[in-house]
Amino acid sequence: MIKNFILLFTFMFFGCSSIVNKSETTLPKNEKYAISSFWNYTDTDMAGFRASTIVEGVISNKDIKLYSLIGGANEIKNIKNKESFISQKKEEARKVGASYLITGDVQEWRYKTGIDGEPVVSYTVKIVDLRNNQTVFNAVGAKSGWGHKSIGVIAQEIAESLIPKFVN
Repeated sequence: MIKNFILLFTFMFFGCSSIVNKSETTLPKNEKYAISSFWNYTDTDMAGFRASTIVEGVISNKDIKLYSLIGGANEIKNIKNKESFISQKKEEARKVGASYLITGDVQEWRYKTGIDGEPVVSYTVKIVDLRNNQTVFNAVGAKSGWGHKSIGVIAQEIAESLIPKFVN
């Protein structure tokens, strides 16, 4: 009986694990931020757009001046490579008067195969100071969930744990 309980507890504890790696960073709340679509390294179409809009929603709830540069499906047609895409987004952010650009990469965005189809999400959030082109924040999070959770719920949980502190 005790062995079964320990086995069940171990399964429950590790079955829905998450990893978040970020530095303790605080950023000014009174600056203007822009957010771009995230770069998609997955086989899931538009995962970068999905992740970036979730991060956008979480940051918007913090009373941050945020300008969206997330272009949607039509934006994909114009992308040649990541470097030119990020350069273009930095220029767009500067044009709208943003001091910082929020961008990122999606490494995993899928449902595991199996009886419950557990969601698995992994992505990076990066914030660049546009005045000196320096990365001031970089964090990565990965998480899997139970079959009753959606990818969107898992992605939002990651975003809430990744976003840096904004202070006045």
